[in-house]
Amino acid sequence: MNKSNPFTPAFGSLPQMFFGRKRELEFASEAMDNPNSPHRAFFITGNRGCGKTTLLERISRTAAERKWNTVDVHSAYAVQSIIEELAGGGQKTVTKEASPSALGVRAGSISSTTTSSYSEASLARLLAEKCEGLTLRKGILITVDEIQKVPESDAEAICAAVQLSLHKGLPVMLVLAGLPGSKEQVASYPGCTFMQRTYDMQIGSLGVDETLDALDAAFALVPALQLSKDAFWRIGLFSQGHPYLMQLAGYYLVERFADRALGGVLAISTDDVASIESVALESYRANVLAPVLDALPESLSTYLRAMCEAEDSEGRIATGDVARLLGKTPQQVSSYRQRLIDKRLIEPDGKGYARVLLPHIQDYFAYERELPASNPENKWNRYR
Repeated sequence: MNKSNPFTPAFGSLPQMFFGRKRELEFASEAMDNPNSPHRAFFITGNRGCGKTTLLERISRTAAERKWNTVDVHSAYAVQSIIEELAGGGQKTVTKEASPSALGVRAGSISSTTTSSYSEASLARLLAEKCEGLTLRKGILITVDEIQKVPESDAEAICAAVQLSLHKGLPVMLVLAGLPGSKEQVASYPGCTFMQRTYDMQIGSLGVDETLDALDAAFALVPALQLSKDAFWRIGLFSQGHPYLMQLAGYYLVERFADRALGGVLAISTDDVASIESVALESYRANVLAPVLDALPESLSTYLRAMCEAEDSEGRIATGDVARLLGKTPQQVSSYRQRLIDKRLIEPDGKGYARVLLPHIQDYFAYERELPASNPENKWNRYR
């Protein structure tokens, strides 16, 4: 492994390089800075590998820089983790010293100890105590990753405590991250219905400018490699702005070519980029596409496969063409289309058209079921 490689595509870990998300960070920062913001609780949702965990961590760092106390927990034992982080354990012990006197004669000191235990039901009390004790800090931010895996009782306890804190005007903020549909899941719990009104920050692939800027900043940390403009564009075409795929492409490119510079500068061409795409695609297929696509019901998988076959030269797909490929009317398959939209696998692209969101879905079907491979330029050639 090249020790100077700034790309870290280990799935589920925090990468060294943070890609884009300027608008999302500005949204979170405004909520922190404005005590009257309606967005002191919100969701971050998106499919695997799109950078939810990384964005959540960056929001936490931004809060710390703004003098907030931050509590970052994962799905396992979420409430217990929050309590232990805030209280330093599951209970709090306070010892008071007193020096009573009798008839003016001091009788020595007497100490009294009070122990308070915290549980799911008293999380709101703990938040109130911690907010009252704030001096140099502006508030408390709680982030929970993989919220769809949090037990219902834990989710209800967290939401109820934060809702009560916000009603009291306390400086508490909650950011939950999870897969598409996790907001609807959490908001359906009896104690979490207020979360139906919270903002769902839906993230996916980066835009063209964000992608190229992020790659430029990352490769600036690898002075041994000099990428041509076309080489940058080739990585953009290949990754389609998907953060995990960008990490993979950059990682394998640096690993393969940085040591060949021999202390100088090595020019990287589009052919060099093309040479690492198959190995990057293999990891992406295993870690992103397979878990998402293999879990689809056959009806949705069949519809999505037909969409890939109907894709035009700019990546647009006429829903009428998809229906004809399946031998159905558009009305008969409209529910499949909507369910794929809900899962963030496709998005509407004008009346009667849609677009596939995850890169290389058609390549996955080609790999698994011997269909024609896609042309990556379909997605980006309209931006040339």
